[in-house]
Amino acid sequence: MIELFQESLATHNLPLTALLGMVVLYWLLVMIGAFDFDLDLFDGGADTPDLSSPHSGGTLGGAMLSAGRFFGFAQVPIAIWGSFFVLFLWLFGLILNYRLNGAPGDRSLTTAALLLVPGCIGSLALTKLVTLPVGKFFGAMADADSESLIIQGQVGIVTTTSLDERYGQVQVAQGGAPALVNARLHTGPDSLQKGDRIRVLEASPDGSFYYVEPLPTNPLP
Repeated sequence: MIELFQESLATHNLPLTALLGMVVLYWLLVMIGAFDFDLDLFDGGADTPDLSSPHSGGTLGGAMLSAGRFFGFAQVPIAIWGSFFVLFLWLFGLILNYRLNGAPGDRSLTTAALLLVPGCIGSLALTKLVTLPVGKFFGAMADADSESLIIQGQVGIVTTTSLDERYGQVQVAQGGAPALVNARLHTGPDSLQKGDRIRVLEASPDGSFYYVEPLPTNPLP
C-alpha cells in the first residue's frame, strides 16, 4: 500500500493522480448536491451553430457522432464515460511505469509520456466495454421516460446535427413539454440536417427509437 501511494505521487504519475482526484472531487460534490449530474447524452454538437458553410458543421458533427458511437460516449452521460476513462488511464499509468520505466526513484518522464499512448488505447478499449451495459441502462431510462407519450404520427424537427438510418434525435411537440426521442430515417434522402421537419412513423421492434420520414420544407395546406 505504501509503495502504491509513493508511485501515485511520483512526478511521472502525479498529473494522472491529480486528474483522478478531480474526478473523485466532482462525484463527491454531486453526492452532496453542490453539482447537478447532467444525464444528457452526447449529440455530436447539436447546439453548435454552423458558422461557415452548410456542410462544414455536418461534417464535424458527423465525425464526432461516429467517434461517440465507436468509443461509447454517445450512449452514456459524458461525466460517467470520462470518469471511467480517467480511472483506467491512471491504472495503466501506474502499471506500465512500474513494469517498463526503470526502477523506483529513477523513472524517466520521457518514457512515462510515451507510455501514455498504449495507456490511452487500453483505457479507451476498457471504457467502451464497461459502458456497454451502462449505456443499455440509460437507454432503458430514456425509453421509460417516453413510453407514455403518443409519438406515432406526430410532427417534429431534427435536433442533432444530422439524422440518418443509424443515428439521430428529434423533438416532437406534445401537450406539455416537447419530447426528445431517438430516431432513425426510414425513407427519403440519405440524411437530414438539424432543423428539418419530420413525421414519426412507428416505434422500432425493441422500442429503443422511432422511424421517421422527412416532410417538405413548405408543405401544402
